[in-house]
Amino acid sequence: MLTLHDLVAVPDFGLTLVSGDGGAEVEQVLVPADPDAEWGGTPMERALVVADPGRIGRPDRLARALAEGGAAGLVLAGTDAGTDTGTRVDPGIDPGTDPGFLPGTAGPPAEQPAAAAETAVAAAVASAVAAAGVPVLAGPHPVAAWRELAPRVSAMGADAVRRGHARLAGLLDRLPVPGADERSTVRKLAGYLAEALDARVLVHADGEVLAAEPASAAAALAPLLGTPPGSRQPTAAGDFAQTVMLAPAGDAMLVVATAEPAPDRVLVAYTAKALRLAVAGLRERRVNGAVGDALRGVRLSAFQLFMTGHAVAAQRVVAGIEGSLMDSDTARVFILDCARAARDTVLAEAEHTLAEQALAIRCPAYRRHLIFLAPHRTSARAEEGLHRLMDTFADARVLLGGSLAHPLDDVPDAYGEALDCLTRAGRNPDRIAMATRSTGIVDVLAPDAALAWATHLLRPVLAMPRGGGQILETTAMAVEFEMSATARVIGVHRNTVTRRVRQVFDAVGLDQDAILDRVVLSLAAQIVARYGSADRGGRDADAGTVPDLHTLLSEPALRAWAEKVLRPLADDRRDLLRTVREWVRHGCRYEPAAASLGIAAKTVRSRIRAAEPLLERDLIGELPLVPGESEHRLASVRPLAVALYATTGPGIPRPPLPGGRA
Repeated sequence: MLTLHDLVAVPDFGLTLVSGDGGAEVEQVLVPADPDAEWGGTPMERALVVADPGRIGRPDRLARALAEGGAAGLVLAGTDAGTDTGTRVDPGIDPGTDPGFLPGTAGPPAEQPAAAAETAVAAAVASAVAAAGVPVLAGPHPVAAWRELAPRVSAMGADAVRRGHARLAGLLDRLPVPGADERSTVRKLAGYLAEALDARVLVHADGEVLAAEPASAAAALAPLLGTPPGSRQPTAAGDFAQTVMLAPAGDAMLVVATAEPAPDRVLVAYTAKALRLAVAGLRERRVNGAVGDALRGVRLSAFQLFMTGHAVAAQRVVAGIEGSLMDSDTARVFILDCARAARDTVLAEAEHTLAEQALAIRCPAYRRHLIFLAPHRTSARAEEGLHRLMDTFADARVLLGGSLAHPLDDVPDAYGEALDCLTRAGRNPDRIAMATRSTGIVDVLAPDAALAWATHLLRPVLAMPRGGGQILETTAMAVEFEMSATARVIGVHRNTVTRRVRQVFDAVGLDQDAILDRVVLSLAAQIVARYGSADRGGRDADAGTVPDLHTLLSEPALRAWAEKVLRPLADDRRDLLRTVREWVRHGCRYEPAAASLGIAAKTVRSRIRAAEPLLERDLIGELPLVPGESEHRLASVRPLAVALYATTGPGIPRPPLPGGRA
């Protein structure tokens, strides 16, 4: 909008602001024939009234009319601002050379009484109008000239209105929209305001700079943050700065510095309104984000308790945030690989989709994984919801793996099962793999013999005075998922996991760096987890009744199971069975296997990859989390190594399982 400051800046008008606010808006100029006449019915709002002070006989009445009508200001025509209120000066007289000129008057001696009278009238008018709160201006042009200047002022006002509308239209394109990034919105609004007004702009909230245009405005305008809202302060650079409060508490401010004393107030006001919305949205997002992060932290803690065998404690934790969700005896675990999708975006959608159906957890071990723990009664609906989630993010090539229902004490087994399925999901057209009921090693072993062997092997650990069972569980997870992943999943330091693993392997006399030694230890840990650590009578097995591993793996039932496992490889023409046998026999190392077979190590690796879909297992997992950890999936290598051992005939070396025979 056009303001008094804009008119003062036009040299042709010759106006000077004597008193009042120069930011008052002007739409038109009124030049009344009789300033003392009744003003009823005359639209005076945002009008600049021009009058000869010598024709104003009732200043109080005029001042009241201007104030009540909302006039922009009063111009005392034919005056200059040479004194406090302006005096009429004869342009033909040089006050500096005329000897009869008296200081503080406006002419030679003959004219001084008239000039003094006019000055007194002007002073009285200016005083009355200023007291009514109406700005007063002085200008040399007479009333007649202002009748010719009035159309020019109106044209300037119309042009200012058009510019204002264009600015507001541009502001409309930058208003905050639902779901938008509030920080980006604040930067856009500040940038637009700076461009439209050729200004320096600073937006400051909660002790930080949200936007500064240009960047130097952050330091230049920071000292003005403490000034009262609405005030205009000169800056060190000679600009005029104003502050606008963006929050009731005064902890969010907009500072605008312009060369003009009164920039477009409408644009500033509407931009401030938009900034208030954006700042409020940012604060709400922060609060919601903090609450959401806290809830996710609690869910992770509960999951880690489940993973370490503290099911009851985990249920109590969950009850505090999810009510009776985990009031169940069994549960399923689903793992979603977000692939190219942003994990937090998928998590937010999953929390909405699976509300009251499953615990959603950011996997602490794998950055692309989300874990979902669903009680058995809601697991079907949770699986349906995850399928819909797969459709939503289909373009990102997400993967889903799911376990069978397991007792809550066996959540680690469910997690391993889901992780194993996830590694196979990429080979399926729908990128989904769910665990099915299948016969495993422990299922076909004779329970008493298996328990006797496992208890005997693990007795040094189980007999530890404190925490032997927990140390064994940690070690079993570590050899299954690798130490870094285990540390993150159960929420302990990796050094703690490393120490426990070394302690267990040293106690039982196995090499933690040899994959076949890890196979034997994990098999024993699975048996103890299934049946306990003592015989059916509650006593440890006598040494004389303990079978060795060779005897345990030579049972007919196990051999039949092993032949079924390896049949897909035996039927393949690429000699995959022999390649896999040599690879396992050499500790899943490619170079020794290649030397034994007389082929390249690259060929061995490609044949192992070719065997994976036939076995429906991933033998080579993702890259290890840290250098030095195995890249092999023990969950797949373990049954393969046992099957190869059980089916190896005379004259063919068996996989060197500790406790077995060559």
